[in-house]
Amino acid sequence: MAASNQPMRHPAFIVRLLALAPLLIPSATRAQEAEGAQTTSAKIFFVTNRDRVEVEDPLVVRFGGLRGSPSFGTCEIEFKPIPILGDVASKVPFYVPSETSEMRIEAQESAQAFWDDVSTEVESTSTAQVVLFVHGYSFDFERGCERAAEVQRSLAGAATVLMFTWPSNGEATDYVPDLADLEWSVPFLAEVLEQLADRFGQSRVHVLSHSLGARGVMLALNRLQADLVDPPVIGRWVLLAPDIDSQTFVELLPRFEPMAESITLYVSSSDTPLKVSHRLNGSPRLGEAGEFLTVVKGVETIDVSPAGRYQILGHEYFFFHPGVAGDLAVLLGTGKAAAERPALRPQSKNGLSYWEVVEEIEP
Repeated sequence: MAASNQPMRHPAFIVRLLALAPLLIPSATRAQEAEGAQTTSAKIFFVTNRDRVEVEDPLVVRFGGLRGSPSFGTCEIEFKPIPILGDVASKVPFYVPSETSEMRIEAQESAQAFWDDVSTEVESTSTAQVVLFVHGYSFDFERGCERAAEVQRSLAGAATVLMFTWPSNGEATDYVPDLADLEWSVPFLAEVLEQLADRFGQSRVHVLSHSLGARGVMLALNRLQADLVDPPVIGRWVLLAPDIDSQTFVELLPRFEPMAESITLYVSSSDTPLKVSHRLNGSPRLGEAGEFLTVVKGVETIDVSPAGRYQILGHEYFFFHPGVAGDLAVLLGTGKAAAERPALRPQSKNGLSYWEVVEEIEP
């Protein structure tokens, strides 16, 4: 085993970060700080095909943005409150940094030992559920761990979060290389999905996919279908701001819909990166709302637009927006359909129902 301690936020940057408040800490943290929360931590299992970065200290583990061999391990994040900012964070309609955090990464050299550890962790929870988080474009390794850790905290023991992190460069200018590396990762992602289904049973395996990561999951499920793997492979599949051609998704849906027990799509009309992707690709993206809203039989569509932006780019609302984070926690933790979740109101388009996020709720 090898480990590293890596600071993710440094108090010296607090003043500068405060000026960039809309880009920062999630709503679940704001509520905790207002109640005087103490230091907390979250451990995330990860599977990656990123390159292992060589460093002088043999105990330090780092992963880059290039293609590599399959690696396994855990990243554990310790969240420390900043009391002076906690009260402020609970009163403003945008984000201020109410925590600092530190990450510890451990690499597991044995794949068999890793999967045995995952099994032990999953079976120790009350529901024995596992959520596979597949991040999107422009995510470096540490950012993926941070987002996965927040999902783990929001679930409050209802499931074990496992992160699949593909070799994104973590740079906003590297969309095309990221797309190529995502598609290269699809066979490995399909193997991971099949491994999870074999170990835990498809009804206990759920997938949370964001942005380009949702495209990767779609292609992986389509690959498994083509390989004649018995459906379903997963339980709940959640697509957050998916950067997928809308028409392609709808046309392929009959092929991969049987591979999941349910499909939930989150969309927004305030998602700037998807608007850019729309212009770049020349066609609407599945995660867009407004005039490009996709409502199709077999998919529950959740439009987060009425809840507001909360973050300047509007692309990671599952992490930043309290109402969306709360609804997502209910979905992943309980499996309740949209009609049963309290933060949603029904709407319709072309005779089909969809839902809007309308209020902030506690997970």
